[in-house]
Amino acid sequence: MMSGLTAQQRNRVVIWGSAVFLVGFVVRLVLVLKTYPHELSVSEPVNIALSLVRTGKYADAYGAGVGPTAHSAPLHPLFLSVLFRIFGTGAAGSLAMEMSAAIAISLSFALLPVLAVTSGLGLNSGVLAGFAGALLPVNFWSQTSGTFDQPFTSALLVALCILLCRVWGAASFTKADGAVFGVVAGIGCLLNPALIQILVAWAIVTAFRFRQQLRQVLWFLAVSSLCALLIMTPWAIRNYVTLGSLIWTRSNFGLELQRSNNDMFTTDNEHNVLTAEWLRTNPFTTESERAKVRMSGEVTYQRAEQEEAFAWIRTHKRRFLVLTAERVRLFWLPRMRRPWQTLFETCLTIMALCGLVVALWKGKTRAWLMSAVLISYPTVYVITQVSPRFRLPIESILFLFSAYAVSSLCTRFREDAPIRLPGGQ
Repeated sequence: MMSGLTAQQRNRVVIWGSAVFLVGFVVRLVLVLKTYPHELSVSEPVNIALSLVRTGKYADAYGAGVGPTAHSAPLHPLFLSVLFRIFGTGAAGSLAMEMSAAIAISLSFALLPVLAVTSGLGLNSGVLAGFAGALLPVNFWSQTSGTFDQPFTSALLVALCILLCRVWGAASFTKADGAVFGVVAGIGCLLNPALIQILVAWAIVTAFRFRQQLRQVLWFLAVSSLCALLIMTPWAIRNYVTLGSLIWTRSNFGLELQRSNNDMFTTDNEHNVLTAEWLRTNPFTTESERAKVRMSGEVTYQRAEQEEAFAWIRTHKRRFLVLTAERVRLFWLPRMRRPWQTLFETCLTIMALCGLVVALWKGKTRAWLMSAVLISYPTVYVITQVSPRFRLPIESILFLFSAYAVSSLCTRFREDAPIRLPGGQ
Protein backbone atom coordinates (compact mmCIF):
# COMPACT_ATOMS: atom_id res chain seq x y z
CA MET A 1 0.00 0.00 0.00
CA MET A 2 2.96 2.33 0.51
CA SER A 3 5.07 1.50 -2.54
CA GLY A 4 7.10 4.44 -3.77
CA LEU A 5 8.12 5.54 -0.27
CA THR A 6 11.57 5.17 1.21
CA ALA A 7 12.09 2.75 4.08
CA GLN A 8 12.37 5.67 6.51
CA GLN A 9 9.10 7.19 5.27
CA ARG A 10 7.31 3.85 5.53
CA ASN A 11 8.57 3.42 9.07
CA ARG A 12 7.25 6.84 10.04
CA VAL A 13 3.82 6.06 8.61
CA VAL A 14 3.72 2.69 10.40
CA ILE A 15 4.80 4.21 13.73
CA TRP A 16 2.22 7.01 13.56
CA GLY A 17 -0.51 4.63 12.43
CA SER A 18 0.29 2.22 15.28
CA ALA A 19 0.17 5.06 17.79
CA VAL A 20 -3.21 6.22 16.48
CA PHE A 21 -4.58 2.68 16.71
CA LEU A 22 -3.36 2.23 20.26
CA VAL A 23 -4.82 5.55 21.42
CA GLY A 24 -8.13 4.92 19.68
CA PHE A 25 -8.54 1.43 21.09
CA VAL A 26 -7.55 2.38 24.65
CA VAL A 27 -9.99 5.31 24.68
CA ARG A 28 -12.86 3.09 23.55
CA LEU A 29 -11.86 0.20 25.80
CA VAL A 30 -12.01 2.44 28.86
CA LEU A 31 -15.41 3.83 27.92
CA VAL A 32 -16.87 0.41 27.11
CA LEU A 33 -15.62 -1.13 30.36
CA LYS A 34 -17.37 1.61 32.34
CA THR A 35 -20.72 -0.03 31.50
CA TYR A 36 -19.62 -3.67 31.62
CA PRO A 37 -21.18 -6.16 32.19
CA HIS A 38 -24.47 -5.89 30.33
CA GLU A 39 -26.70 -8.03 28.17
CA LEU A 40 -26.25 -8.62 24.48
CA SER A 41 -27.70 -5.85 22.31
CA VAL A 42 -30.12 -7.37 19.83
CA SER A 43 -30.45 -6.35 16.17
CA GLU A 44 -31.23 -8.10 12.90
CA PRO A 45 -27.54 -9.04 12.32
CA VAL A 46 -27.27 -10.30 15.90
CA ASN A 47 -30.41 -12.40 15.48
CA ILE A 48 -28.97 -13.93 12.31
CA ALA A 49 -25.69 -14.63 14.10
CA LEU A 50 -27.57 -16.37 16.92
CA SER A 51 -29.39 -18.48 14.33
CA LEU A 52 -26.05 -19.43 12.75
CA VAL A 53 -24.78 -20.55 16.14
CA ARG A 54 -27.91 -22.54 17.02
CA THR A 55 -29.00 -23.94 13.65
CA GLY A 56 -26.20 -23.18 11.18
CA LYS A 57 -28.65 -21.20 8.99
CA TYR A 58 -28.94 -17.58 7.88
CA ALA A 59 -32.40 -17.13 9.34
CA ASP A 60 -34.66 -15.40 11.84
CA ALA A 61 -33.53 -11.79 11.36
CA TYR A 62 -36.76 -10.59 12.99
CA GLY A 63 -37.06 -13.28 15.64
CA ALA A 64 -37.07 -17.01 16.23
CA GLY A 65 -38.97 -19.08 13.68
CA VAL A 66 -39.47 -16.36 11.06
CA GLY A 67 -37.43 -18.27 8.49
CA PRO A 68 -34.56 -17.87 6.01
CA THR A 69 -33.32 -14.36 5.44
CA ALA A 70 -31.09 -12.06 3.44
CA HIS A 71 -32.05 -9.00 5.49
CA SER A 72 -28.39 -8.36 6.28
CA ALA A 73 -25.39 -8.84 4.03
CA PRO A 74 -23.69 -12.07 5.14
CA LEU A 75 -20.24 -11.19 6.46
CA HIS A 76 -21.12 -9.24 9.60
CA PRO A 77 -23.56 -11.84 11.02
CA LEU A 78 -21.07 -14.58 10.12
CA PHE A 79 -18.31 -12.77 12.01
CA LEU A 80 -20.57 -12.23 15.03
CA SER A 81 -21.48 -15.92 15.03
CA VAL A 82 -17.79 -16.80 15.34
CA LEU A 83 -17.47 -14.47 18.33
CA PHE A 84 -20.56 -16.01 19.97
CA ARG A 85 -19.23 -19.53 19.47
CA ILE A 86 -16.00 -18.54 21.20
CA PHE A 87 -17.26 -16.23 23.95
CA GLY A 88 -20.90 -17.23 24.30
CA THR A 89 -23.97 -15.01 24.09
CA GLY A 90 -23.79 -13.51 27.57
CA ALA A 91 -21.77 -10.61 28.92
CA ALA A 92 -18.50 -11.98 27.53
CA GLY A 93 -19.97 -12.27 24.03
CA SER A 94 -21.36 -8.76 24.27
CA LEU A 95 -17.95 -7.42 25.31
CA ALA A 96 -16.26 -9.31 22.45
CA MET A 97 -18.70 -7.77 19.99
CA GLU A 98 -18.03 -4.27 21.32
CA MET A 99 -14.26 -4.77 21.36
CA SER A 100 -14.28 -6.00 17.76
CA ALA A 101 -16.09 -2.83 16.70
CA ALA A 102 -13.65 -0.70 18.70
CA ILE A 103 -10.74 -2.44 16.97
CA ALA A 104 -12.31 -1.89 13.55
CA ILE A 105 -12.98 1.82 14.01
CA SER A 106 -9.55 2.35 15.58
CA LEU A 107 -8.02 0.65 12.53
CA SER A 108 -10.01 2.99 10.31
CA PHE A 109 -8.41 6.01 11.97
CA ALA A 110 -5.00 4.29 12.10
CA LEU A 111 -5.04 3.90 8.31
CA LEU A 112 -5.52 7.64 7.77
CA PRO A 113 -1.75 8.42 7.76
CA VAL A 114 -1.37 5.83 4.97
CA LEU A 115 -4.33 7.29 3.05
CA ALA A 116 -3.02 10.83 3.50
CA VAL A 117 0.36 9.87 2.04
CA THR A 118 -1.02 7.85 -0.88
CA SER A 119 -3.58 10.56 -1.71
CA GLY A 120 -1.01 13.36 -1.65
CA LEU A 121 -2.56 15.19 1.31
CA GLY A 122 0.58 14.76 3.41
CA LEU A 123 1.52 12.75 6.47
CA ASN A 124 0.82 15.66 8.84
CA SER A 125 -2.82 15.75 7.78
CA GLY A 126 -3.16 11.99 8.22
CA VAL A 127 -1.61 12.00 11.68
CA LEU A 128 -3.75 14.93 12.81
CA ALA A 129 -6.90 13.30 11.43
CA GLY A 130 -6.03 9.94 12.96
CA PHE A 131 -5.46 11.29 16.46
CA ALA A 132 -8.54 13.53 16.26
CA GLY A 133 -10.73 10.56 15.37
CA ALA A 134 -9.03 8.34 17.94
CA LEU A 135 -9.42 10.82 20.79
CA LEU A 136 -12.93 12.06 19.94
CA PRO A 137 -15.40 9.15 19.84
CA VAL A 138 -18.36 11.49 19.42
CA ASN A 139 -20.45 8.96 17.48
CA PHE A 140 -19.65 6.53 20.30
CA TRP A 141 -22.47 3.98 20.23
CA SER A 142 -22.18 3.51 16.48
CA GLN A 143 -18.43 3.01 16.83
CA THR A 144 -18.50 0.47 19.65
CA SER A 145 -21.80 -1.41 19.88
CA GLY A 146 -20.79 -3.95 17.25
CA THR A 147 -24.43 -4.79 16.51
CA PHE A 148 -24.17 -3.29 13.02
CA ASP A 149 -21.46 -3.34 10.34
CA GLN A 150 -20.55 0.35 10.09
CA PRO A 151 -17.23 0.31 12.04
CA PHE A 152 -15.99 -2.58 9.89
CA THR A 153 -17.25 -0.90 6.72
CA SER A 154 -15.34 2.23 7.69
CA ALA A 155 -12.02 0.39 7.92
CA LEU A 156 -12.60 -1.46 4.67
CA LEU A 157 -13.59 1.74 2.84
CA VAL A 158 -10.36 3.45 3.90
CA ALA A 159 -8.41 0.40 2.71
CA LEU A 160 -10.15 0.57 -0.68
CA CYS A 161 -9.34 4.28 -0.92
CA ILE A 162 -5.67 3.49 -0.26
CA LEU A 163 -5.58 0.76 -2.90
CA LEU A 164 -7.13 2.99 -5.57
CA CYS A 165 -5.02 6.03 -4.63
CA ARG A 166 -1.93 3.87 -5.06
CA VAL A 167 -3.11 2.82 -8.52
CA TRP A 168 -3.87 6.42 -9.44
CA GLY A 169 -0.50 7.56 -8.14
CA ALA A 170 1.35 5.05 -10.28
CA ALA A 171 -1.02 5.61 -13.23
CA SER A 172 -0.60 1.90 -13.85
CA PHE A 173 -3.79 -0.11 -14.26
CA THR A 174 -2.56 -3.68 -14.25
CA LYS A 175 -4.82 -6.72 -14.24
CA ALA A 176 -3.13 -7.93 -11.05
CA ASP A 177 -4.01 -4.71 -9.24
CA GLY A 178 -7.51 -4.98 -10.66
CA ALA A 179 -7.87 -8.49 -9.23
CA VAL A 180 -6.71 -7.41 -5.76
CA PHE A 181 -8.99 -4.41 -5.77
CA GLY A 182 -11.92 -6.49 -7.00
CA VAL A 183 -11.53 -9.11 -4.29
CA VAL A 184 -11.46 -6.47 -1.55
CA ALA A 185 -14.38 -4.65 -3.17
CA GLY A 186 -16.40 -7.88 -3.32
CA ILE A 187 -15.77 -8.50 0.37
CA GLY A 188 -16.89 -4.94 1.05
CA CYS A 189 -20.15 -5.42 -0.85
CA LEU A 190 -20.89 -8.52 1.24
CA LEU A 191 -20.30 -6.41 4.33
CA ASN A 192 -22.32 -3.33 3.34
CA PRO A 193 -23.92 -2.92 -0.11
CA ALA A 194 -23.80 0.87 0.25
CA LEU A 195 -20.25 0.51 -1.09
CA ILE A 196 -21.64 -0.43 -4.51
CA GLN A 197 -22.54 3.14 -5.45
CA ILE A 198 -19.03 4.22 -4.41
CA LEU A 199 -17.49 1.60 -6.70
CA VAL A 200 -19.64 2.84 -9.59
CA ALA A 201 -18.61 6.45 -8.91
CA TRP A 202 -14.95 5.44 -8.77
CA ALA A 203 -15.23 3.66 -12.11
CA ILE A 204 -16.67 6.78 -13.73
CA VAL A 205 -14.11 9.15 -12.20
CA THR A 206 -11.20 6.85 -13.03
CA ALA A 207 -12.28 6.39 -16.65
CA PHE A 208 -12.62 10.16 -17.07
CA ARG A 209 -9.37 11.07 -15.27
CA PHE A 210 -7.29 8.56 -17.23
CA ARG A 211 -9.18 8.69 -20.52
CA GLN A 212 -5.82 8.76 -22.32
CA GLN A 213 -5.25 5.24 -20.95
CA LEU A 214 -8.84 4.14 -21.44
CA ARG A 215 -7.98 0.67 -22.73
CA GLN A 216 -5.90 -0.19 -19.66
CA VAL A 217 -8.48 1.39 -17.34
CA LEU A 218 -11.31 -0.63 -18.86
CA TRP A 219 -9.33 -3.85 -18.43
CA PHE A 220 -8.65 -2.89 -14.81
CA LEU A 221 -12.34 -2.22 -14.22
CA ALA A 222 -13.40 -5.40 -16.01
CA VAL A 223 -11.07 -7.59 -13.95
CA SER A 224 -12.12 -5.81 -10.74
CA SER A 225 -15.81 -6.27 -11.53
CA LEU A 226 -15.35 -9.95 -12.40
CA CYS A 227 -13.45 -10.67 -9.18
CA ALA A 228 -16.02 -8.79 -7.10
CA LEU A 229 -18.87 -10.74 -8.72
CA LEU A 230 -17.06 -14.04 -8.13
CA ILE A 231 -16.76 -13.18 -4.44
CA MET A 232 -20.46 -12.33 -4.25
CA THR A 233 -21.77 -15.23 -6.35
CA PRO A 234 -21.97 -17.92 -3.64
CA TRP A 235 -24.21 -15.68 -1.54
CA ALA A 236 -26.43 -14.88 -4.56
CA ILE A 237 -26.75 -18.61 -5.37
CA ARG A 238 -27.65 -19.37 -1.75
CA ASN A 239 -30.38 -16.74 -1.88
CA TYR A 240 -31.73 -18.09 -5.17
CA VAL A 241 -31.89 -21.63 -3.80
CA THR A 242 -33.22 -20.68 -0.35
CA LEU A 243 -35.34 -17.61 -1.03
CA GLY A 244 -36.15 -18.06 -4.72
CA SER A 245 -34.54 -14.76 -5.72
CA LEU A 246 -31.05 -13.88 -6.95
CA ILE A 247 -30.22 -11.36 -4.18
CA TRP A 248 -26.58 -10.27 -4.43
CA THR A 249 -26.30 -8.39 -1.13
CA ARG A 250 -29.36 -7.92 1.07
CA SER A 251 -33.14 -7.96 0.76
CA ASN A 252 -34.43 -5.26 3.09
CA PHE A 253 -34.69 -2.31 0.67
CA GLY A 254 -38.48 -2.52 0.40
CA LEU A 255 -38.98 -2.39 4.16
CA GLU A 256 -36.58 0.54 4.57
CA LEU A 257 -38.16 2.45 1.68
CA GLN A 258 -41.67 2.00 3.04
CA ARG A 259 -40.70 2.97 6.59
CA SER A 260 -39.06 6.12 5.20
CA ASN A 261 -41.84 7.33 2.92
CA ASN A 262 -45.27 7.39 4.55
CA ASP A 263 -47.54 9.53 6.70
CA MET A 264 -46.41 7.99 9.99
CA PHE A 265 -42.66 8.50 10.38
CA THR A 266 -40.08 11.26 10.15
CA THR A 267 -36.77 11.24 8.27
CA ASP A 268 -34.88 10.55 11.53
CA ASN A 269 -34.38 6.84 12.27
CA GLU A 270 -33.33 7.56 15.85
CA HIS A 271 -36.68 9.22 16.51
CA ASN A 272 -38.75 6.69 14.59
CA VAL A 273 -37.55 3.61 16.48
CA LEU A 274 -38.84 5.12 19.74
CA THR A 275 -42.41 5.66 18.52
CA ALA A 276 -45.35 3.38 19.24
CA GLU A 277 -46.20 3.25 15.53
CA TRP A 278 -42.75 1.88 14.73
CA LEU A 279 -43.06 -0.79 17.40
CA ARG A 280 -46.48 -1.72 16.04
CA THR A 281 -45.54 -2.01 12.36
CA ASN A 282 -41.98 -3.37 12.28
CA PRO A 283 -41.40 -7.13 12.02
CA PHE A 284 -38.44 -6.83 14.36
CA THR A 285 -40.70 -5.60 17.17
CA THR A 286 -44.19 -7.01 16.61
CA GLU A 287 -45.52 -10.54 16.17
CA SER A 288 -48.25 -9.60 13.66
CA GLU A 289 -45.65 -8.36 11.15
CA ARG A 290 -43.41 -11.35 11.84
CA ALA A 291 -46.38 -13.57 11.03
CA LYS A 292 -46.69 -11.86 7.63
CA VAL A 293 -43.02 -12.55 6.87
CA ARG A 294 -43.36 -16.14 8.05
CA MET A 295 -46.47 -16.74 5.96
CA SER A 296 -45.46 -15.07 2.67
CA GLY A 297 -41.69 -15.38 2.85
CA GLU A 298 -39.19 -12.56 3.18
CA VAL A 299 -38.86 -11.77 -0.54
CA THR A 300 -42.61 -11.47 -1.09
CA TYR A 301 -42.99 -9.38 2.07
CA GLN A 302 -40.21 -7.01 0.99
CA ARG A 303 -41.69 -6.62 -2.51
CA ALA A 304 -45.08 -5.77 -1.04
CA GLU A 305 -43.48 -3.13 1.18
CA GLN A 306 -41.61 -1.69 -1.80
CA GLU A 307 -44.78 -1.49 -3.91
CA GLU A 308 -46.57 0.26 -1.05
CA ALA A 309 -43.72 2.77 -0.79
CA PHE A 310 -43.72 3.51 -4.53
CA ALA A 311 -47.50 3.93 -4.49
CA TRP A 312 -47.22 6.47 -1.66
CA ILE A 313 -44.44 8.36 -3.46
CA ARG A 314 -46.50 8.58 -6.67
CA THR A 315 -49.43 10.13 -4.80
CA HIS A 316 -47.35 12.34 -2.48
CA LYS A 317 -44.71 13.81 -4.79
CA ARG A 318 -44.45 17.15 -3.00
CA ARG A 319 -44.17 15.49 0.42
CA PHE A 320 -41.53 13.09 -0.95
CA LEU A 321 -39.43 16.02 -2.18
CA VAL A 322 -39.68 17.68 1.24
CA LEU A 323 -38.61 14.45 2.94
CA THR A 324 -35.74 14.07 0.48
CA ALA A 325 -34.43 17.57 1.23
CA GLU A 326 -34.74 16.92 4.95
CA ARG A 327 -32.84 13.64 4.63
CA VAL A 328 -29.98 15.36 2.81
CA ARG A 329 -29.79 17.99 5.53
CA LEU A 330 -29.97 15.42 8.30
CA PHE A 331 -27.25 13.27 6.79
CA TRP A 332 -24.73 16.09 6.59
CA LEU A 333 -25.90 17.95 9.71
CA PRO A 334 -26.99 15.04 11.92
CA ARG A 335 -29.15 15.49 14.96
CA MET A 336 -27.42 13.72 17.84
CA ARG A 337 -28.67 12.93 21.32
CA ARG A 338 -26.69 15.75 22.95
CA PRO A 339 -26.35 19.34 21.62
CA TRP A 340 -22.55 19.31 21.81
CA GLN A 341 -22.46 16.14 19.68
CA THR A 342 -24.70 17.78 17.09
CA LEU A 343 -22.44 20.85 17.06
CA PHE A 344 -19.31 18.71 16.65
CA GLU A 345 -20.72 16.68 13.75
CA THR A 346 -21.90 19.87 12.05
CA CYS A 347 -18.45 21.46 12.39
CA LEU A 348 -16.85 18.26 11.09
CA THR A 349 -18.96 18.42 7.94
CA ILE A 350 -18.21 22.10 7.34
CA MET A 351 -14.46 21.74 7.95
CA ALA A 352 -14.29 18.65 5.71
CA LEU A 353 -15.98 20.57 2.90
CA CYS A 354 -13.45 23.37 3.30
CA GLY A 355 -10.59 20.87 3.25
CA LEU A 356 -11.94 19.20 0.12
CA VAL A 357 -12.24 22.54 -1.68
CA VAL A 358 -8.67 23.47 -0.72
CA ALA A 359 -7.35 20.07 -1.85
CA LEU A 360 -9.02 20.35 -5.25
CA TRP A 361 -7.94 23.98 -5.61
CA LYS A 362 -4.34 22.93 -4.94
CA GLY A 363 -4.55 20.29 -7.64
CA LYS A 364 -4.59 17.20 -5.40
CA THR A 365 -6.08 15.01 -8.12
CA ARG A 366 -6.48 11.94 -5.90
CA ALA A 367 -8.80 13.98 -3.71
CA TRP A 368 -11.36 13.37 -6.46
CA LEU A 369 -11.54 9.75 -5.29
CA MET A 370 -12.57 10.79 -1.78
CA SER A 371 -14.93 13.44 -3.13
CA ALA A 372 -16.58 10.67 -5.17
CA VAL A 373 -17.10 8.80 -1.88
CA LEU A 374 -18.73 11.82 -0.25
CA ILE A 375 -21.02 12.38 -3.23
CA SER A 376 -22.04 8.79 -3.96
CA TYR A 377 -22.24 7.12 -0.55
CA PRO A 378 -25.21 9.17 0.77
CA THR A 379 -27.36 8.57 -2.34
CA VAL A 380 -29.31 5.70 -0.76
CA TYR A 381 -30.06 7.90 2.26
CA VAL A 382 -31.69 10.48 0.00
CA ILE A 383 -34.70 8.15 -0.23
CA THR A 384 -34.49 6.26 3.09
CA GLN A 385 -34.39 7.41 6.69
CA VAL A 386 -31.18 8.77 8.18
CA SER A 387 -29.17 8.06 11.32
CA PRO A 388 -25.74 9.20 12.58
CA ARG A 389 -24.85 5.50 12.47
CA PHE A 390 -25.37 5.39 8.72
CA ARG A 391 -22.75 8.05 8.00
CA LEU A 392 -20.08 6.47 10.23
CA PRO A 393 -18.30 4.70 7.32
CA ILE A 394 -17.31 8.05 5.77
CA GLU A 395 -16.44 9.91 8.97
CA SER A 396 -12.77 8.91 8.72
CA ILE A 397 -12.63 10.72 5.37
CA LEU A 398 -14.39 13.72 6.90
CA PHE A 399 -11.72 13.79 9.62
CA LEU A 400 -8.99 13.61 6.97
CA PHE A 401 -10.27 16.57 4.96
CA SER A 402 -10.92 18.54 8.16
CA ALA A 403 -7.33 17.93 9.23
CA TYR A 404 -6.12 18.95 5.78
CA ALA A 405 -8.01 22.24 6.12
CA VAL A 406 -6.36 22.89 9.50
CA SER A 407 -2.93 21.83 8.22
CA SER A 408 -3.22 24.08 5.16
CA LEU A 409 -4.28 27.01 7.33
CA CYS A 410 -1.34 26.50 9.69
CA THR A 411 1.06 26.30 6.74
CA ARG A 412 -0.35 29.55 5.36
CA PHE A 413 0.16 31.29 8.70
CA ARG A 414 3.76 30.11 8.88
CA GLU A 415 4.41 31.36 5.36
CA ASP A 416 2.88 34.76 6.15
CA ALA A 417 4.73 35.15 9.47
CA PRO A 418 7.38 37.95 9.36
CA ILE A 419 11.01 36.81 9.36
CA ARG A 420 12.94 38.40 12.21
CA LEU A 421 16.68 38.79 11.71
CA PRO A 422 19.20 38.90 14.56
CA GLY A 423 19.55 42.35 16.09
CA GLY A 424 15.98 43.30 15.15
CA GLN A 425 16.86 43.92 11.48
